[in-house]
Amino acid sequence: MQQLIDLRNETPEAIALQAIGGFMDAGRPAVVLFSGGKDSSVLLNLALTAALEQVRHGRRPLVVIAHSDVGVENPEIQRLVTREIAKASRFAREHGVRAVVRVAKPAFWDSFPVRVIGGRALPTFPDSRRDCQTDLKRLPNERELALIERELLAKGWQKPVLMTGVRRDESVVRGAAVKGRGEKAVTLWTDKEGRLRLSPLLEWAVDDVWQYLGLANAGVIPSYSRFEETMQTYQAAGGSSCVVVADAEMQKHSKPCSSRFGCWVCTAVREDKSLRQMIETDRDRYGYMAPLAALRDFIAYTQYDWSRRQYVGRSIVKGFIEVGADTYSPSMLADLLRYTLSAQKLSGVPIISAAQLIAIDARWSQYAIAEPFAALRIWKQVEEGAIWTPPAMRAHPKTAVPKLGKIFVGDWNDDVTSALEVTGLRNPAWEDFAETCGPGLRTLASGRTVIDVEGESEIDEEGAWLFLDFELERMLRDRSTTSGYWTAGYETYLSFGLVQPARGHSARVDEILRRSQWRQRHGLHGEPALTTLRERLSVRYPSQGDLFEELLEAAA
Repeated sequence: MQQLIDLRNETPEAIALQAIGGFMDAGRPAVVLFSGGKDSSVLLNLALTAALEQVRHGRRPLVVIAHSDVGVENPEIQRLVTREIAKASRFAREHGVRAVVRVAKPAFWDSFPVRVIGGRALPTFPDSRRDCQTDLKRLPNERELALIERELLAKGWQKPVLMTGVRRDESVVRGAAVKGRGEKAVTLWTDKEGRLRLSPLLEWAVDDVWQYLGLANAGVIPSYSRFEETMQTYQAAGGSSCVVVADAEMQKHSKPCSSRFGCWVCTAVREDKSLRQMIETDRDRYGYMAPLAALRDFIAYTQYDWSRRQYVGRSIVKGFIEVGADTYSPSMLADLLRYTLSAQKLSGVPIISAAQLIAIDARWSQYAIAEPFAALRIWKQVEEGAIWTPPAMRAHPKTAVPKLGKIFVGDWNDDVTSALEVTGLRNPAWEDFAETCGPGLRTLASGRTVIDVEGESEIDEEGAWLFLDFELERMLRDRSTTSGYWTAGYETYLSFGLVQPARGHSARVDEILRRSQWRQRHGLHGEPALTTLRERLSVRYPSQGDLFEELLEAAA
């Protein structure tokens, strides 16, 4: 054993500790990006080990443990991360190291349920842009890291050093990216955002990583964890009792976001083999995730099911609205909400919060996707015991996106027929109480007058539950037969203060509401029947005319 310890003086571990200790000697805090995987686990332990050496010399180093919670992470990984961070925090506290935990989360309106089920965008598919990686991970991380650095500098710390567990040999693509960024393993480097960086594991091989974790597990080196759960997770996801073999199997199916364990809803890959393998490896432990896997497969397999798309375009170009497959149709969004709420109920994994549910319903109303409170009706059905599961299916084969023609509508405008009809961001009944409890008015740059309800754009979770507990029954009862504009649901949320236009966004919200109301007056809201759209075409694309027949058969 002594011989093994002596040999460690020439190992990658010793080199990494010397590099980390170097910037800690200069009084710089370490910021460790921690995902819970094997590489970030090694990196965090190295940072804490280097910090212990600082404590021995009478210093009080600071280690910031930064984690990104995308909201739809594999639940086993999220639980692992929570437990490992708790262990690291306890280890630091017991050894006199200052450790701070920071968690970055996506912006409320960028979260998966609001973004996809709310109808703003499609999921990320293998042949589409990786918008999810940007919205769910990169941008939240950038915001949080910038905030961490500002706070540390304001408290008198030296500029912190950001570290990740990146390794050059993970893949050819990763190696090229590392070279392009100019990453270094033993000396500090600066990224394009101006942050000081260090990549201590850059030259480590995968065997070095597992050897280090093995030494920690055996108690040979100081460590905040024995990493049993980390190893068990790799074994389960790779389908092998040997973590090295399991990791090699997982590398064959690595995620586009460079994580061996991605989001359970990730459709940026054709098949999530690590999630499926975990379920098959131990159904007693991991079987609860089966509804999540089924929902994920349904989303992936229906990518080219054009019957599930909206065919009325969102823009008017030179007086024409394009008729062709675009975002998800209202019926598909409703199905997704049913399946997701059911998967949440069956698995016990939180997916859609009360605030996100209100956001989905508000957006469906704001854009005239569905009648007021349609999402809340679905939620109530699930709460009362209804369960929907995705149909078993095979992946639809890839085909060209149907673009069927154009409908001439002219320039959209408030073509209301009565001077008493008020459109957009207005509410005459509410405005009557302006002098007591109602909102004031503001005049936009365009000269239009709207109600003055700007504020925080994020929906409060507690307020959302209060609405569901005390107002839902009345809303559903009073709206049993819908009349008037579908935007009335959004206006109701405005009146309760649940939804507010962000500061400076009143003009944009007013335009969206007026356009949605215009669409409803012209029968272009919701999900118009394909037969109706065919009759209204002003321009028909002859090369795709036969697609109408196929789509009509699929809808029948």
